[in-house]
Amino acid sequence: MELALDSGRRQPAAERRRPRHGRFPQVSGTRGPNRRPPARRLDPTVYRRRRLAVALAAILIVAVLVGIVSLVVGGPSAKTGTSSTTTTRGPLIPPSGIGRKTVTWTDTNPSAGLVFNPAPGGSAGPRTLVTEIWYPSIGGSETTPTAGEKPDYGGGPFPVIVFAHGFDTLPATYNPLLASWVKAGFVVVAPLFPDENANRINSLGHLTATQSEEVESDVVKEPYDIAYVVGKVESGADGAASSGASWLKGLAEPGKIALAGHSDGAQVVAALVYGEKYASSYEAMATRPFGVVILSGSELSGTYAPPASPPPMLFVQSAGDRCNLPQDAGTLFHDAGGGLFLKLIGGHHFSPYIGKGAAAPVVEKVTTAFLKAAAQGVPISSALAASADVPGVATLYGPSRAPVLTALPEPSQTQRSEACAAPSS
Repeated sequence: MELALDSGRRQPAAERRRPRHGRFPQVSGTRGPNRRPPARRLDPTVYRRRRLAVALAAILIVAVLVGIVSLVVGGPSAKTGTSSTTTTRGPLIPPSGIGRKTVTWTDTNPSAGLVFNPAPGGSAGPRTLVTEIWYPSIGGSETTPTAGEKPDYGGGPFPVIVFAHGFDTLPATYNPLLASWVKAGFVVVAPLFPDENANRINSLGHLTATQSEEVESDVVKEPYDIAYVVGKVESGADGAASSGASWLKGLAEPGKIALAGHSDGAQVVAALVYGEKYASSYEAMATRPFGVVILSGSELSGTYAPPASPPPMLFVQSAGDRCNLPQDAGTLFHDAGGGLFLKLIGGHHFSPYIGKGAAAPVVEKVTTAFLKAAAQGVPISSALAASADVPGVATLYGPSRAPVLTALPEPSQTQRSEACAAPSS
């Protein structure tokens, strides 16, 4: 009911004294033909009881209606009978897992270089990139990617991380780390470099030292591979059939791609983003990375410098890594313009990135926090503060605090080969 505000005009006394009970005028006396009997007032106790009864009846009606609606929309089900009633409810959202699909992209652009086959009678060919895509899925394992699981389109779209593996490895080598990123809400796209992946190297049989060097020299062509894959992912996220991965639409977020790599893969990512030789490829990429993660990386030949509007960078390096020496990591970090540097007190060249040792969970938490903050555009240092500094395990430096690194002696070729060897399992 709307209430009108008083206009301020006082009413005549006659108007203000209208009868309270309809048309019957007020008269003096207790009886008479024109006298309406006074209204009978309820006893206060009875009045309160009636109000309580009405309230309880209203509550009962609402409860019945809610139950009917719940049954109609598929809510909790009740078992009826002489025994006590029990109600059960399933999970509102199916448990999330990690799915995997494999696509094959072939880059025939001559500027990208050719695959070198060191086997007897081998020849060069176009760069065919068998690429694994790990994604949040409906069902499946929560720790290991399961092929063909249904993508979680309802939870997407998700930011993308393009990951570059190291020499003689596969994406599965880094299962704990990559799985932690997917569980945090990222799609991970991991191409297998044509010459350096473990499947290819194993297929070539025993390689001489010279052949191994020739295979690994393919690293200088791999920055083009990463730029090419970024373009294919972006095209798939837009739903283009020509991408060969149009199913990424609604799952991968357009324009949200980060780059990450380990060892040779870290060199590849760093060369693409900061290397002068690959500046034109970086400028021509379909989208610029929202963040860069360098895991035990160093420079290839040439000049390095930060690009215009450089993305946030997180560098991770073990102080005892005799494959990728701390001083080499420090040089790249400086030339790339700096950022955040996570120094691991101990750890092998591989162990922190494959789920082994005390540093592994720290690397998973810090890289995840960095990538999430970078994707959301929120202050990154504060997001990492809680998980980065672990006494005796890891120390976080930057952006205004330079990392403290102790140079290690240059190892012999045998020592470096042993330090760089990928784990057997």
